[in-house]
Amino acid sequence: MMAAGKKVAPLGNYPAVKIFGNLIFVSGISARLPDNSIAGVEQIDGQIKTDAAIQTKVVLDKLDALLQEYGSGFDKCLDVTAFLTDMADFPAFNRIYAEHFQIETGPARTTIAVQALPKPGMVVELKVIAARP
Repeated sequence: MMAAGKKVAPLGNYPAVKIFGNLIFVSGISARLPDNSIAGVEQIDGQIKTDAAIQTKVVLDKLDALLQEYGSGFDKCLDVTAFLTDMADFPAFNRIYAEHFQIETGPARTTIAVQALPKPGMVVELKVIAARP
């Protein structure tokens, strides 16, 4: 879905990643693509249709690439805050999330319902703290 090496710039005046000691703080990461479109969004009869599973997969793929860039990985994630615009998407989000993290070894996690995310069609965003060697 996302071309290798293509990064999406933050929407505001903040870094995508902040390093402090051996910790990696990842700013909110979404399914926004380099062309500014949102993965998992379709226009059908003038209505926006979103797919939380697709967005979750794209977010996790982007997170994986970013963590690897800093010598880390999913196994080094310590804390995840998930933002969903609709808790009806929780089962789809949770199913894809569970493909990447195990209950015994995964990070602590909080899932929060929010009224909206920065771009129309965004339904999933993650904020992550991970360790690095």
